[in-house]
Amino acid sequence: MASQPEPLRGESKEAVRQLFLDEGFARVGFTSAEPVADHISAWIAEGRHAGMQWIEREPEARAEPRRLLPSARSVICVGAAYPQARPLEQGPESIAAYARGDDYHRTMRAALERAVARLPQVEGRAPETRLCVDMSALLERALAARAGLGWIGRSTLLLDETHGPWMLLGEVLTDLPIEPDEAAVDRCGQCTACVEACPTDALDGDARSLDARRCLSYWTIEHRGPLPAEIGEALDGRAFGCDDCLTACPFPKTEAPIPASGPYEPRSDLVDPSHAELRARAEESFRRHFGTTPVERARKGGLLRNLDADAAAG
Repeated sequence: MASQPEPLRGESKEAVRQLFLDEGFARVGFTSAEPVADHISAWIAEGRHAGMQWIEREPEARAEPRRLLPSARSVICVGAAYPQARPLEQGPESIAAYARGDDYHRTMRAALERAVARLPQVEGRAPETRLCVDMSALLERALAARAGLGWIGRSTLLLDETHGPWMLLGEVLTDLPIEPDEAAVDRCGQCTACVEACPTDALDGDARSLDARRCLSYWTIEHRGPLPAEIGEALDGRAFGCDDCLTACPFPKTEAPIPASGPYEPRSDLVDPSHAELRARAEESFRRHFGTTPVERARKGGLLRNLDADAAAG
């Protein structure tokens, strides 16, 4: 049997990290391609995924990176920072902070592709890779935590001290062997700010689990069909998503805005537009105004439904 190449470490490993930092990613970490713990199967069995039936397809496979790339030896985990929402005491904003830019699936994938094109060779050839940005069947937060990017908080989101929960995640599965980074240390302590801030009690802080059946982000983005009356009453000005559990987090320990990193491209027209502006844009041309942004996920009917439900709730 042919011997396996030695994993990159030291300066060689840091040179690979720099490739991704050069593309504007705020955090870059490395972990093995070994499976992570499968927490999603039990979550689905309890029905906490609500109407997201696509998650039901082979949930256990999401814990195994080699289901996506059989030759994988390493996972390169990246985080792109985006500016946080305004403080909770100033009230909810109409559009969740992550959605106020061009679709991060596209911009992050393009940045990953540029970095991957410069990866060192493996035994005289380009390394095999598989790029993942949110839409692939992969437990990316668990991998990112194992790669040292941050820890999974009671909000179920990945947190780090510098950016808090305000990061978008991506991964590169590769047969390039890289020495893993150390896993992140949990810094939540006894804090339950995110759990207490959730307007619909969707978070189980002890289990670090979210019940999508109560989550405003699920109802305003993923759900198709009418909104239950209690969800409409909880919108309180929200039209797409909810940032309350993120905004309540004490990390980062600064009020200074987090600067957007390279793969995240903010758009000024999506910074807390009024409901009248959102309605006018959707009715004039939903595709033109929102077709290249995460808001497209709700579709025209979903966005207008959210606006109507909030207006009806008064």
